[in-house]
Amino acid sequence: MISGRGERYGYAVTVVRRCALMVPMLLLSAACAEPVTGEPVPAAGFRDEPTTSGSTPTDSPPEIDPCGLLAPEDLAAFGGPAGPPRPDQPLPGTCTHPLTSGPANAAAAGFYDPVAAVTERQPGGAAVDVEGRPAWLYCELVDAHQTCTAATSLGPDRSLLTMLTLRDSSAADTADHLFGLTTAALRRLPPA
Repeated sequence: MISGRGERYGYAVTVVRRCALMVPMLLLSAACAEPVTGEPVPAAGFRDEPTTSGSTPTDSPPEIDPCGLLAPEDLAAFGGPAGPPRPDQPLPGTCTHPLTSGPANAAAAGFYDPVAAVTERQPGGAAVDVEGRPAWLYCELVDAHQTCTAATSLGPDRSLLTMLTLRDSSAADTADHLFGLTTAALRRLPPA
């Protein structure tokens, strides 16, 4: 076990570690493939969905600023924030905090689709429990950056999205750190 905190996510961390062994094989086979045109997918599988109205269930509640869900003390383990937070990045209703620990390292929190919808879009993830709430953990390695996201249920129509992207980090370590960020963000929400 990489850290003693891996048991917070239980079986999910074990699955992510096993999947990490398959990444070198995938990279070797991908090196022989043709280039693919198109746009990159933001936040390890999360994407904007077209909407027909100005308000969606994933918009943040008017009294909650997504940029306030993570505080500088939550980001201290990664060197702290590198500049001001970026609202509505990578998605509307979320807020990204660039980190000083490395280029392109970032943490984000905000509001997103229900966990059931996230589960369908990210079949490679794993069901976990965060502070007694069902959540969906998904990790992906892209260009030496390990990105883990957690969609934690806030009710039938919304989830709390937390994301952590770290260069040269394992999925297990990134998931462990993400657990702390998710817990901190949940504690900043008003009681249901």
